[in-house]
Amino acid sequence: MLGVLNGLLVHWLKAPSLIVTIGTQYLYRGILLTFVGTVFFMNVPLPMGSFGKLALWRFDTPQGLHAVLPATVLVLAGAAVLTWWLLNRTLIGRAVYAIGGSLAIAERLGYNLRTVHVFVFAYAGFLSGLAGIVHVSSTRLANPFDLVGNELDVIAAVILGGARITGGSGTVGGTLLGVVRVTLINNVLILAGVPSTWQKVIIGAFILVAGACFAMRKQG
Repeated sequence: MLGVLNGLLVHWLKAPSLIVTIGTQYLYRGILLTFVGTVFFMNVPLPMGSFGKLALWRFDTPQGLHAVLPATVLVLAGAAVLTWWLLNRTLIGRAVYAIGGSLAIAERLGYNLRTVHVFVFAYAGFLSGLAGIVHVSSTRLANPFDLVGNELDVIAAVILGGARITGGSGTVGGTLLGVVRVTLINNVLILAGVPSTWQKVIIGAFILVAGACFAMRKQG
């Protein structure tokens, strides 16, 4: 429902979707913290906790270290396949790319801009809710401050994956690779002992470099 509201606001205000969604993000978070509260929710339903503990693969080293591939990765795979199918095998997917390229041209081609905006942001809201459920299942704890500040990592993953922040281009596979890159970069920086404050600096530099490379490639 909040995604639908985002889509309607983007359509009505004719404003960049990134600006609108950042604004509503702080709005929604503020309302939740004010009326729901800031306490940790520890009483996670048993089925969610059990699902979070499921493992597809487990490996124990002689040193006592444990490596686990959680079953929650299947949710990511399913969401990726569904998104790829929607973008590449349906008319709504063509409309999404068309509107990302040019609103005026997409409207002249006969696409209903409001319908596409609402669908895109409603689907994004669905994926966000699904990710929240998986995250709580994995940690067995609902923390209202979890993942706060990760917006930069999300933007970096999208850009490093080859998508334009303004829309019109990008692939599901590229975005997944971007997520892997950002995750590897963060993990390497942690293992190298780089302070958390400098980690954001390095991620920001990667965004600038990636943006410059895409711009130069487009000009070339």
